Amino acid sequence: MRRGVRLSQCMIVKNEEENIERALSWGKDIMYEQIVVDTGSTDRTVEIAERLGAKVYHFEWIDDFAAAKNYAIELAKGDWIAFLDADEYFPPEDVAKLMPILRDLQHSKYEVLMTNILHLDKDGKAAESSTYMRIFRNRPGLRYRGRIHEELASDSGTIQFIDGTEDLSIYHTGYLQSAEGDVRKSKRNVPLIEKTLEEEPDNYVMMGYLGDGYVNLERYDEAVDLYQKAIVYLTKEELSEYDARSAATFKNLMRILLKIKGDVSAAENVYQQAVRSLPKNGDFDYVIGEEYIRLGRLQDAAYHLERGIGLLEKFGNTQKTDLLFANLQKAWEDLSLCYYGIGDLSQCVNCTTALLRANPWNMRMLQALLLAFLKDEQDAQTGGKGAYQAASPAQVRDFLGNLYNFQALRDRLFVLKAAMAAEYDGLVQELRQLMAPQELESFDRAMGQEVQEN
Repeated sequence: MRRGVRLSQCMIVKNEEENIERALSWGKDIMYEQIVVDTGSTDRTVEIAERLGAKVYHFEWIDDFAAAKNYAIELAKGDWIAFLDADEYFPPEDVAKLMPILRDLQHSKYEVLMTNILHLDKDGKAAESSTYMRIFRNRPGLRYRGRIHEELASDSGTIQFIDGTEDLSIYHTGYLQSAEGDVRKSKRNVPLIEKTLEEEPDNYVMMGYLGDGYVNLERYDEAVDLYQKAIVYLTKEELSEYDARSAATFKNLMRILLKIKGDVSAAENVYQQAVRSLPKNGDFDYVIGEEYIRLGRLQDAAYHLERGIGLLEKFGNTQKTDLLFANLQKAWEDLSLCYYGIGDLSQCVNCTTALLRANPWNMRMLQALLLAFLKDEQDAQTGGKGAYQAASPAQVRDFLGNLYNFQALRDRLFVLKAAMAAEYDGLVQELRQLMAPQELESFDRAMGQEVQEN
């Protein structure tokens, strides 16, 4: 009789008393063992880990993350390893999926199960996403390499991985919660990266990471120099479509040039290099498209947002297009507003309608939809060709009946408020006819109070 799949949870920690309980709780019921390697905590991390039943070991810190992680792996006895940081965790619904997936993979060729990582901001919302190798087989030839920004590597030279990003996402609270955290992390990491570059001066991966560190320390000129130097090296290589680090180097340089330096022309040159090197990555279009919106170049913005979304839909977000993936709702909303701004009312209506089908309570998109109908009507009245044959307010009301239940007071009030904000007077009158006198009296009184307060 075959035994079940055994999963070992491993982590290295230092002063993680705020995170360690959650880090050891999310998967406690499915783990064969939980291994915590402490690298010098001076708080209650070790005490809490031991109380929760983890096997706690100590590793003398030697400025080498890979060495510490590999020490933890050597202690593991499971078939598979879940190596998450202390500030990372699976949500309950994904925990339930994990073991069935590993059982299916147990006798396959795959060594690594790729997962999404959603980087949460201080409000608990996904600010960015990435794809990482956090779940992998416990095999002697599969170990971490690199003093800093360590990566999983195989002695065979190639890792057989399967994409599990549609089923599994890890939440990362991390350093996105505060600028102080970014500075603290960079002060720790920068000396280690600089030491690595002394030994490997042509290592463009480490140049990119060092540039990131300099950005967090507001050493922008040095960051630009490093990113540009890294790009000289990486553009000479045939990059894998999964090269997320090189993509980050391009993106981060574009962001500095756009937001800090205000050099749009230089950013556009970097964009051209990026799409040649990593043609399946839609993030470059998203970054420059959002900047074009700020500059009022809506036609250019619409082109790039369309292009980025198209690349995401075609090639997915496994180790690419992670920024756009995390901000996809915003990208679609911004694209809708670009369509309105350039007068492509048909596309604006199509986009806003699709977004409202997913979330009918998106006031921003409902107002955009109503503005598009109003502009279309006005264009037709002045002799233009209305995209919707000069849809009347009554026809618009009927159209909205496909999105909202006008038998429900909440829906009637929400749409009426949007029509008033859009100054669509004809539709306002149509909607007011759906209201009972006492509802209108109450609504008007509430709106009046709102105006006074503002």
